[in-house]
Amino acid sequence: MTDAIAPAAAPHAAGVPVSAVLADGAGAESEPAYLGDAAADADIDAPAHLLLVDDELDGLALLIAYLRDYDFVVSTAQRGADALAAAHAHHPDLILLDVSLPELDGFEVLRRLKQSRATRTIPVLMVTGRQDVEHKVRGFELGAADYLVKPVAEAELRARVTAQLHQMRLRQALSMRLRTYEQRFGPLDEVVPAARGDRALRPEVTLLLRARQILRERLDNPPTLTELARLVGTNQPRLSKGFRTLFGTTAYGFVRESRLRRARELLAETQLPVKTIALEVGYRGTSDLTRAIKGRYGLTPTALRKRLQATPPH
Repeated sequence: MTDAIAPAAAPHAAGVPVSAVLADGAGAESEPAYLGDAAADADIDAPAHLLLVDDELDGLALLIAYLRDYDFVVSTAQRGADALAAAHAHHPDLILLDVSLPELDGFEVLRRLKQSRATRTIPVLMVTGRQDVEHKVRGFELGAADYLVKPVAEAELRARVTAQLHQMRLRQALSMRLRTYEQRFGPLDEVVPAARGDRALRPEVTLLLRARQILRERLDNPPTLTELARLVGTNQPRLSKGFRTLFGTTAYGFVRESRLRRARELLAETQLPVKTIALEVGYRGTSDLTRAIKGRYGLTPTALRKRLQATPPH
């Protein structure tokens, strides 16, 4: 591989071979470097920073070759410990993490990334040569954002990377809005002091928090959007727009995720029959719950329960 990579500190400089980046040190992390000819435009929009982790140089070179036409900054690591150090040092936007690593394997690296306050929000795409469902489920349980199975197809790699980066940027934008709001008006869950002069905006957030709580309490029989708006003292268009802005999803998107999360908790923590769990969290029956669980985890509810209850807590 001889695709040009210019050092991140000098995006307009002449490129250096990919082999130089990969050979930066056996197993050591590399400093971030710009990929592709688009690096010259890096000062227009900051390019996404990817950390590629694979103990095989051929694997790293292939990932770089597939991503060379995109305006990315790239760091590489060949060992789990180096990947953790690079994640804390550079805080990349996305990590492509091979499962089969020496010493610390990919699952252990993922677990530590998700336990650390500094790195837990970084989306991680696991890369593996195994196709069995339980292997994938383990990754998702530890917090993986997505999975890629070797041999990785170029089109699939790009699609999954760009999809995760898009979601990450949406979350960052929402987080920035919330921080800005809280800097001006205080914590969202804080009761509004009567003497404050900025009371006009606080009720908007208060009613949205009330709407979210109502949905949480009524997962088995959620109100219609019109009824929910009436219950919190607003109208449907205003409620829909506010829910998307504050929580990054629709009201019914929130219900779907909450049902799935609660069902998973009940499967892990209780011996309730699957049908009882389905009805308790708002599914019409066992078949609907099974469809949702299989769509997310690739397992039936019974198989997921066995998996969750057999997994020792970390």
